[in-house]
Amino acid sequence: MKISKFKILTLVTVLVNTIDPVLARLDYNHLQKRGVIPTSTTKSCPIRCIELPNTSCGGTWQTCIPSCTGDSIPTFTPPPCTSSTTSCPTLCIDFVTNSCGGLWGTCVPHCPGQPLPTPPPCTSTPTTTPAATSSCPTLCLDFMTNSCGGLWGACVPHCPGQPFPTPTPPPCTSTPTSTSTSSCPTLCLDFMTNSCGGLWGTCVPHCPGQPFPTPTPPPCTSTPRSTTSSTSSCPTLCLDFMTNSCGGLWGTCVPHCPGQPFPTPTPPPCTTSPRTTAKTSSRTSTTSEPNCSAPARDETPYYLDQLKHQGLWHLNSSHPVYRNVKCWGAKGDGKTDDTNAIVRALTEGKTCKPGSNCQNFYIPPSLVYFPKGDYIVGKTLPIYRNTQVIGNARHQPVIRANGNAFVGSAIFETKVKESIGVGIGDFITLKNFALIGGKVPCERDFAAIRWSAGHASGIYQVQTSMSYDTVNNHRGIVVSNTPHIWMSDISADQGNIGIDLSSQSGTLRNIAIRNSKTTGIRILSSYSLTLKNLHLYNTPTGIDASKTNPGPPTSQPINSLTIIEGEITVAKVFIKTARGGSSTYPTGAGSIVLERFTVAAGVPVVQRDNGVNIYHPSPQNTYRFITLWAQGRRYTPPTYQVATMQNPITPPKFSQPVLRTEDTEGIYYEKSQPSASYQSFEPQDFISLRSHGIKGDGLTDDTFKIQQLLNLAATANRPIFVDYGIYIITRTLKIHPGTIIIGEVWPKFLAAGAYFTNPKNPHPVFQIGAPGQTGRVEIQDILVTTKAGSAGAISFQWNLKGPSLYSDVGGMWNSHSVIGAQPFSGLEASQCTHGARPLSKCTGGFMHLHITRHASDIYLENNYYASAAYQSLQPSPSQPLDIYVGRGVLYQYQIQNSANIFISGLRSTNPSFQSNPIAPAPFNVVNTTLSDPDFSVICKSHTGAAYAKCAKAFGLRIINSDNIAIYSTALIAGQDNYAASCPGGHFNCQLVMISVEKQARSPVDKLVNVYGLTVRGARYALLMDGKIIIDSQKNAGTSLALPVVAWFLVGGVLP
Repeated sequence: MKISKFKILTLVTVLVNTIDPVLARLDYNHLQKRGVIPTSTTKSCPIRCIELPNTSCGGTWQTCIPSCTGDSIPTFTPPPCTSSTTSCPTLCIDFVTNSCGGLWGTCVPHCPGQPLPTPPPCTSTPTTTPAATSSCPTLCLDFMTNSCGGLWGACVPHCPGQPFPTPTPPPCTSTPTSTSTSSCPTLCLDFMTNSCGGLWGTCVPHCPGQPFPTPTPPPCTSTPRSTTSSTSSCPTLCLDFMTNSCGGLWGTCVPHCPGQPFPTPTPPPCTTSPRTTAKTSSRTSTTSEPNCSAPARDETPYYLDQLKHQGLWHLNSSHPVYRNVKCWGAKGDGKTDDTNAIVRALTEGKTCKPGSNCQNFYIPPSLVYFPKGDYIVGKTLPIYRNTQVIGNARHQPVIRANGNAFVGSAIFETKVKESIGVGIGDFITLKNFALIGGKVPCERDFAAIRWSAGHASGIYQVQTSMSYDTVNNHRGIVVSNTPHIWMSDISADQGNIGIDLSSQSGTLRNIAIRNSKTTGIRILSSYSLTLKNLHLYNTPTGIDASKTNPGPPTSQPINSLTIIEGEITVAKVFIKTARGGSSTYPTGAGSIVLERFTVAAGVPVVQRDNGVNIYHPSPQNTYRFITLWAQGRRYTPPTYQVATMQNPITPPKFSQPVLRTEDTEGIYYEKSQPSASYQSFEPQDFISLRSHGIKGDGLTDDTFKIQQLLNLAATANRPIFVDYGIYIITRTLKIHPGTIIIGEVWPKFLAAGAYFTNPKNPHPVFQIGAPGQTGRVEIQDILVTTKAGSAGAISFQWNLKGPSLYSDVGGMWNSHSVIGAQPFSGLEASQCTHGARPLSKCTGGFMHLHITRHASDIYLENNYYASAAYQSLQPSPSQPLDIYVGRGVLYQYQIQNSANIFISGLRSTNPSFQSNPIAPAPFNVVNTTLSDPDFSVICKSHTGAAYAKCAKAFGLRIINSDNIAIYSTALIAGQDNYAASCPGGHFNCQLVMISVEKQARSPVDKLVNVYGLTVRGARYALLMDGKIIIDSQKNAGTSLALPVVAWFLVGGVLP
């Protein structure tokens, strides 16, 4: 992942592997003032087209102006109103490129049966294709790009059942040199009104500096006739993207006079009978829910259940992706035991039985929806991988454990190990529920949720309520044996413990825990954990981080804990720690950072597990606001000598606190996944990809049709719903400002084709905004992947400058880029098992995410960027894979020439195939524009095995950047050549994990703060311009990980 020149706030867990929150705000003015980039930096001045009202004759008109006009507002003169006549309706064709690359369109009288107009000539007359006169409906393809990057389109006949047409784009020519108007850009004026009230428009050449054109409108006929007369003089209304009875896409244009009923044209007949829903290799069938009828619908409808669901699984077209539990027999009436119906909805078709042929079994997707209701369950509800379990966001469904009759240890339990199948990541979502377990006998070990899901998974907007008996064994949420955990907007009430955690890393955001009998949050083990916006009430111990493992010596399994913002009231102690109490080993374990937290009167802030208060500031009889306090080991300038600390810290003075909100709280910005806020949209406002003829079958090129819908959605302010499927993408998808994209169980956008193969000329799969554009885009629950050989594919490229951070910023939630171990990818165990040759056949991408110099004000939450390291093969053991992503073999995160970035929960695992091959193989080009590391220079003093250990991907690089705040990292070295252990021990899997470069104090300091830095497997945790700053072996922590409580960089010049 590469971040360059922008402002970002990430409250993200990035798993590169993962981002929890990231907020990016790239500010050119700030960068120039601070001297990070020169003030002479120039930017292009794109043309911006706007639409204005015509006050003289009604309607609207358009003009195009340079967007770099500063504060001056130009004066616009609309074209004059005229009158004339014609008897045929007007047809407008727009966004077509002629042979010299100019955008054009026209509106002309067009009578039924006449040929379509041809584009105007440029320096030479273009070749045109006569309009077809067949009886098949016309399909218009628009917003396509030719080989020189020009937009073009065409309308061609397309009969149902025929292959999707692939018209030939117009050729490119050299740049026009003539100053005649024939070579000037074409300006399209549309939605103008003539003297008789008819809409019209035209496209004319318009050279810069020339007077604004005043085209003559077509004449009208006599006074428009009444609505009962002939419609020949009425305006033409074009209806498109309609589907006939056999699923074919069609459209038509018909006369429509004001006041008449909306036309309902008759679709063309099917050429073949509709296909059945039986299992078939055609992958074109639709799915249906069993026994679903009107009573299953919500009394308080949520858009998700009102949409037509047409998800398509490539291995079985009859597999029901979407499952409303009431359609599967659940009542939700608070009386009926709904267990069997819910379990069936959760599990049907989800498993491959051990002993069966599961070698090519991809776990099928399912979105299990719970309408508003009160559901009684009598046993644990299992959740397998590749499943979203979602309740009505407007009225959360309640799920109650059936008291003494309940069988099992939790209401919901993830079944990750039992999910036999191909692929990486767990992909489980649980969202929008109230879970009540208080009637289960209090002496039983019982929880609302038992969670073992890791990457690409999360718990959102869930409330738990457990037993309130004085002595009980209930817990709200139990997290165990996960590499990473994400939770947000959680409320845990009652029980013995609110949340029990055992996870390598993760972020918990916006957490409220009340009335726990002993402990709000208990942490049993963790490399690196962040708690943000935490609220604790009436719990004796707020956070218990005092767990130890017996020795000798007694050790602490908790490396690093970072707590940002929140409050605790009615408690005996806020944080319990073993550091300095029952354990002093390992050296760096038990690190804590506490920032901007309010503690009630009489509550010790930090206490050892032997009862000794470490931090209990005065005055103790009132609320205390903790600005910044830490315990652990600290590295600060100018000498960067390690110091052990257990005391308050003066916060570093950022040059501008741009990442915080403007209110009196001043917290770091955060934004929950916005899908629940789309209730202002009606179901018919959503644009469904499959409803508009897009296949998503893993075989058909869906690029052009998807782009058309993206253009339509942004123009009409309509959200896009992506039915589950595998959508082949052969060109960049351009995401315009204002776009909202919602996926159904992570539909896969599979980049393929020659366009994405050249690493010297990379292209994004998703391009969010063009340079210079401003606005908001919201993307959630989708996945980008690639076909083998896509060495030039950038999964996400973000150019869009967002609105102010203090308004409603855009971003990506629960959206991922996974390369390898995906269907149709050619990057699976049969092709890319470790050691396979040639290496080039297993290249899968250029980079996962590129936030460019143009972008700012972006919020990224719970994003997973990964190249497959293993692929499960049943009954054989999992096979290690070699999947190569260009930047991933060099680094996992790079922050370059950037400013104002907040990151929480930064996690990564470096490639385990290295040092076979040694970086940068299989790529052999150092991209100086992107500041790629040149290992031939970096490692020039090493030879042999030492060189191989040096030439490995960095976990993090920071280059010439300012105002960088990173809270909590878990940067992990990969295995060496997939070996079980590394030569020289676990501290020696690679030489360096973090490289900080070009942070010298010229012209000013550049500020970088890292709290809760945890590194595993690297000999040196951090180098600055090649000089050792942090030696891992001197800061050993749990499980051979290095925790450092705080590392501050002010400037970067060593003495």
